[in-house]
Amino acid sequence: MPVKEKSVVVSLSIGALRGEATDGVLAFRGVPYGERAHPGSRLSEVMPPSAWTGERDATALGAVFPQAPSRLATVMGNGIDRNPQSEDAFLLNVWAPRDAQRRPVLVFIHGGGFLTGGGTAAWYDGERLARESGMVVVTVNYRLGALGHFTDASDARGANRAVRDLIRALEWVQEHISRFGGDPARVTVGGQSAGAYYAWLLGVSPASKGLLQRNAMFSLPALPPLSPDDAHRTSLALLDAAGAQDIGALSVNDMLAAQGQLMRSRASFGEVSVGFRPVAEEGLVPEWLFDLPRAARQAHVSASLLGFTADESSAFMAAAPEVVQATEPRVKAWFEAEFGTDAMKYYAAFAAARPAHTPYTQIVDASGYKLFGATAREIASALASAAKPVYPYRFSVQSRVPNLMSPHCLELPFLFGNRGNWLDAPMIADIPDETYENVGTAFRLAISSFVTTGKPATLSGAAWRPFDVAEPGIADIADAGISWKPWHPLLAT
Repeated sequence: MPVKEKSVVVSLSIGALRGEATDGVLAFRGVPYGERAHPGSRLSEVMPPSAWTGERDATALGAVFPQAPSRLATVMGNGIDRNPQSEDAFLLNVWAPRDAQRRPVLVFIHGGGFLTGGGTAAWYDGERLARESGMVVVTVNYRLGALGHFTDASDARGANRAVRDLIRALEWVQEHISRFGGDPARVTVGGQSAGAYYAWLLGVSPASKGLLQRNAMFSLPALPPLSPDDAHRTSLALLDAAGAQDIGALSVNDMLAAQGQLMRSRASFGEVSVGFRPVAEEGLVPEWLFDLPRAARQAHVSASLLGFTADESSAFMAAAPEVVQATEPRVKAWFEAEFGTDAMKYYAAFAAARPAHTPYTQIVDASGYKLFGATAREIASALASAAKPVYPYRFSVQSRVPNLMSPHCLELPFLFGNRGNWLDAPMIADIPDETYENVGTAFRLAISSFVTTGKPATLSGAAWRPFDVAEPGIADIADAGISWKPWHPLLAT
């Protein structure tokens, strides 16, 4: 059983924090990194937090930003329901080994389709990760959905509040992490899904240069920034769905209901609907973010780690009977709509890659490839061609839930090593403890050694190979452990 120690206090320039220690790891939860510059406006920019007097309690589960239930609750469970919700949840958590000095720092950004999630959720408890690795672990909230990216004019200015929230959090790390034993000169920003998107963006954006040295991206979706005009149209569509003229006049519940209605109206067979997300803005969100050769040249990180799960899209489709039970003609029609004249070439390639394929696995494989796998391959090639080390992986551990296979988000409980905080997550419910522990130990070592040295390592001590354009390979993380495999393109050219 974990051994709780007495409370601990860290003094920052803005006030003292009272956290707690467990088995030699200090934890500080719900720490403010910012606040609204204009408290009466939900579209306010963020500014540094006000100072406080006395000791601020940093032991309770912090709030998350307002959100509706996640569409991935059938996979991840409802653990985030334990967190209160607030429009002022500019909070982060810090875990640090006792007596840490100038240790590398991992800042982890949660996912949730830009609509849900929170770094203060117990899912992302960094205690074990900090203990095993010796690094300082930080998890962070940012504004979600319309709160993060609503724009009231066809102008990007003001539409990227979530991006500015994260930059403010990284500035807080630069200002204060040394008080927890972290080294502000050795910061890796990692993130999963939408968080991976932000990790990629922050590694490229001129606005975040100097705030991070490496990035680690878990399931980075291929979604170019919205244009200012598209962002404005999405914002107007939200107001139309709510029957309102001003987002500030809506209750939180009405805003979330309208947001959900808008997302559902944009959903289609075999697709993942994403509405609000970063908007192209000069100097902050490059419009060329997914012009990969250019973005790789402009990247200001020294090394990157990049991965995806083997069956990403099953997380969104396993609970959809119309997809699970789809007929071959319907799936082939989807391929034709997505891949055009090359549709049947792609259909045959996915079928060859999975001999026991079904119409359902065909659409899972193809949609996951389009949104995640192909992007990972192209980013790896672009970074390597720009002489910037990149370490790719594929997470292939299998869920025991029918039709789920290796879904989006499955690597998260292994990364944080906190199975007790995922007790209602169907995706890992029947994975044997031995598999969970063995894979988790190897995966955490790879990630923490990347944060510490810039190179992922194996249990034997050998470093992963960086991606090589001439001989492309990928680390495959499966039930039996980590192995190196050739990373062949889907279609021979």
